[in-house]
Amino acid sequence: MKIDTIQTIDKDTRPYLYRLNLMLLSSLLFLIACSKSDGPDDPGNNKYPEYLSGTIYYDWATEGIIKMSLPDGTGGAFIPDNTKLNNFDISRDGKLRLSVINASSLGQYDIRFTISNMDDSGIVEEFIYNSPSTNTFCKGFLSPDNNFIVVTSNDAEDGITILKRNGEFVTRIMGINGEEFDFNETRLWLPNNSLLLTHGKLILRLDPPYTNGTLVRQMDYDDWGDLQVNMQGSMLVVRIGNHLHTMNMDGTNLTQLTTSNFKEAEPAFSPDGRHLLIGTEYRQTGPFGYIWQLKIIPSTGGPYNVDPIEQNSPEAIPVIWKDKDKIEAAGGQMLWR
Repeated sequence: MKIDTIQTIDKDTRPYLYRLNLMLLSSLLFLIACSKSDGPDDPGNNKYPEYLSGTIYYDWATEGIIKMSLPDGTGGAFIPDNTKLNNFDISRDGKLRLSVINASSLGQYDIRFTISNMDDSGIVEEFIYNSPSTNTFCKGFLSPDNNFIVVTSNDAEDGITILKRNGEFVTRIMGINGEEFDFNETRLWLPNNSLLLTHGKLILRLDPPYTNGTLVRQMDYDDWGDLQVNMQGSMLVVRIGNHLHTMNMDGTNLTQLTTSNFKEAEPAFSPDGRHLLIGTEYRQTGPFGYIWQLKIIPSTGGPYNVDPIEQNSPEAIPVIWKDKDKIEAAGGQMLWR
């Protein structure tokens, strides 16, 4: 097993200086306008770099789940606001959507899992799941090959459940070395349907049939989390303290990726693994609520300054809709497919 200067002028020179100042101001405005409309870092005018592709999805307040296509910066509503929605997932190939809905009623603790086609919303699979603890806030995530669903829970009694995508039970993992899972630990799919877990201070890999685990890295930090893995299964990103770090899949080469005077969290890898959608200026809004601003950065190199006030690194791209000028905010689940 990181001089102000006061210059006085006489009356005769004022008109000339006034005209000169106007000329300089006009030139400056012209340069700014050219920079804004022609520069590569102006997503508000459809200037996302062409190497950014796919669609980002993010949860915002009462607007529900929103989607934005890259590099054009257009899109709109994806899933209407629904307080019964536990979570959603989209397959790696972008063809299927999984929705997990709290369908409980008096004396019933049902959770409805629905897999539908992305193109026409036709239902592919649908079933009701009941957790061992009758917890109705379970979540589900599609395996890379779309054949299985991992069900997570905020109740240790539920463990980690693997289902076939039609709801048929496969296995349930109740703990590691006799220790139950904590409610805020991470469970992620890896290629070949392996699982990546956090447990205490450990990051572990479990290969099918999930009876043995391999230590990826021991995290001896007081504050860490937000673990994510790219689709290729080659790189991890994790928050340590206030900033994001990357490492190889074997836990080596831990490198700080972001910096600011605030906190970064909620990373989501691009489909090709080369970029990350991240939450910047991450802050609490209530007992259980958080909010953050969205930016895109490379997944290698850094550290990239993503501060909301200080000058950002040129590689940091704010997420702004086409023809708008305000950076987008989120407060819930984020994906990039």
